[in-house]
Amino acid sequence: MQRLLHFFFPENDLALASWKSRYTAPDNAVRLRKSGETLPIWFADVHDCFLSTGVNADWYRKITALFGEIPFPYDHNPADTVPAPWGWSLASRQAFIDAGFPQSALPDDAYLDYVRQLSHRRTAADVAKKLAASLPFSVAPAAVERTAFSAVKDFVLAHPQGVILKLPWSSSGRGLVAVDAAGVDKQQSMIEGMIGRQGSIMAEPRYTKKADFALLYTIKEGKCTFDGYSLFNTERIGSYSGNVLASPETLHDEIAALLPEGQLDAVRNALIPILESVAPNYSGPLGVDMMSVEGDEFSFVPVVEINFRMTMGHVCHRFYNRFVEPGSRGNFYIRPASSDLPAGFVDVDVQNQRIKSGKLDMAQPGSYFSFVVEIG
Repeated sequence: MQRLLHFFFPENDLALASWKSRYTAPDNAVRLRKSGETLPIWFADVHDCFLSTGVNADWYRKITALFGEIPFPYDHNPADTVPAPWGWSLASRQAFIDAGFPQSALPDDAYLDYVRQLSHRRTAADVAKKLAASLPFSVAPAAVERTAFSAVKDFVLAHPQGVILKLPWSSSGRGLVAVDAAGVDKQQSMIEGMIGRQGSIMAEPRYTKKADFALLYTIKEGKCTFDGYSLFNTERIGSYSGNVLASPETLHDEIAALLPEGQLDAVRNALIPILESVAPNYSGPLGVDMMSVEGDEFSFVPVVEINFRMTMGHVCHRFYNRFVEPGSRGNFYIRPASSDLPAGFVDVDVQNQRIKSGKLDMAQPGSYFSFVVEIG
């Protein structure tokens, strides 16, 4: 039986921009990765395994006693093991080579470059255009790609409400800048630097946001399937801060209530053939980030960005279905561990291997960050 070998690599979007096998992420991103080594315990199949530098044995036994069989640390036997990183890049492939996999058993450069090009934000703009053309109602226009400051300035001046500029490859709110007509000239050197680093910049109007959410999909052998919903929170300009944990039905109803009747379901279904046409050779999970906004012409931004990788939305969706008592509700968020509440805490009421209430850290003791679940 084949098992997946999961590797939590949250800096993958940054590694795509760098495009180096030996990419060194910022210190905080490295701390996040090391803290989240045990995250696959909570979203992978029980027969799968995960890459780690070591697992706290007492903590692992405690989790097993509460929830039964769970994924296990990689035993360095690549036989019948299929690599499954958070996302593919030259750097994530190198991690599997370092773990003992022959390069012949891993995606080649052509496929990795294919995923990199899909992950460029112009793909989201392309999907947004195709989606808008297929819908019987109005949605936000697609972002535009600009390669020179003069073109960026023209776009900013045409949108008095302000504009958000985005690097083609970035993650969790990084590489996003707010610009308005009054300040665009003062930001010229910064904007030109962004274009110089990645060749272009994506620009879209700034909206009055009501809520962030995502639709979760998987593509396998050219077929796209819908997985579930993600209702999440952001800080500043798009920086991820946490997810709502609830049943798929509850998340659907709460997101649908933010939009005109029928629009969520229409977009969910319309995206499937579009994603199949745009990414026919991609294999793996993906998330389409969206927003509900205040507006007279439309209230739906159905393609803010597309993450061709695992997302925290997928983690929360799978965690809820596997470990939470149906009908319960809670929250997930990431925060630095503290002396008052050190990483690895487990304080939950569990019945039949499902959480009824309480608080749990998905990270193990000694981690810099805590991946906190609160139920009830």
